[in-house]
Amino acid sequence: MKLSNLIKPRDGILGISRYKGGKGSQAAGAIKLSSNESPLGPSVRAVKAYIDSAKSLSTYPDGNSTLLKEKIAALHNINVNNIICGAGSDEILNLIAAAYLMPGDEVIFSEHAFLLYKIITLANNGTPIAAKEVGLKANIDAIISCVTKKTKIVFIANPNNPTGSYLNGNELSELRKKLPEHILLVIDGAYAEYVQEGDYNDGKSLISDTSNTVMTRTFSKVYALAALRIGWAYAPSHIIEVLNKIRGPFNLSTAAINAGAAAIEDCDHVTKSVELNSNEKQKLLKAYEEIKIKVHGGVANFLLLDLKNIAKKNPIGQRESAEDLNNYLIKNNIFVRNVSDYGLPSHLRITIGSKEQNRVVLDKIREYVE
Repeated sequence: MKLSNLIKPRDGILGISRYKGGKGSQAAGAIKLSSNESPLGPSVRAVKAYIDSAKSLSTYPDGNSTLLKEKIAALHNINVNNIICGAGSDEILNLIAAAYLMPGDEVIFSEHAFLLYKIITLANNGTPIAAKEVGLKANIDAIISCVTKKTKIVFIANPNNPTGSYLNGNELSELRKKLPEHILLVIDGAYAEYVQEGDYNDGKSLISDTSNTVMTRTFSKVYALAALRIGWAYAPSHIIEVLNKIRGPFNLSTAAINAGAAAIEDCDHVTKSVELNSNEKQKLLKAYEEIKIKVHGGVANFLLLDLKNIAKKNPIGQRESAEDLNNYLIKNNIFVRNVSDYGLPSHLRITIGSKEQNRVVLDKIREYVE
């Protein structure tokens, strides 16, 4: 086979670095806190709905995800016709890029934003632009300074992964106001359910007030249905119509639709998940302060540890990095997220897990520090 005969992908595809998720292990006793998964797991009602869906495996799912959209609309008090469901919010983000990016269009996101934004931009012949952050937080002035005539989309993860920082309601409104009206603002609220700060705004109010704003959400985090790949977006009708034209006709399975709808109905389970996260977070923040490890963010279900304060010189005079602690944890069957690919080589992101998981991990980190 001649190499010259191999079909060539679109320009830019071969230069994309693949997304790498958090590592884990199937070994007995392994603790995986690398992917921001819920320690409580899914609602019993959601599991039952999933199992009951086996009765209809021979028939196609509802291509409009009607039941799920109705439950979402009722919970969030929004118009069901302004909702689109996808196989994870990442499918919807990909659909947005595929629908609106022309070759050479620019896409802006913050410096340490979710890696998928850059990937989907390059995959659709766009030009990714990373706006500088201030204190590991998206900066409105920095974003606006990056805007050019070629800017088409701005992605904002709110809260942001992996920094855990967020734009408050006023800041989010200011960003939308300062952006030219024709630029699409996409607010990725994957961790919105965990945020308890009073000044937080998930962005829903901007959808009805502006013409080119989208909010995306997921069932992978607080609803603990990551394996089923369920996401949704709330957007103006003209955007929903476009995305529906190019999405797969049956992009959600019957099991995903039914389990997602059941998960929404189990409000008690969501409340328990959020309360566990909040209580454990406060304990962890105090413990890290005691051992002099700086923590960033903390409004979602993970903490970003800044390990520069505990760096030590090794025998050849070089400073140890976060990778050394990460390797130490791996040796102890503990898996957290190395975020060097986010441009944060001195940091580790650790999911807030169960009480026991948090205790074990904290003990091992103390052991390493001491």
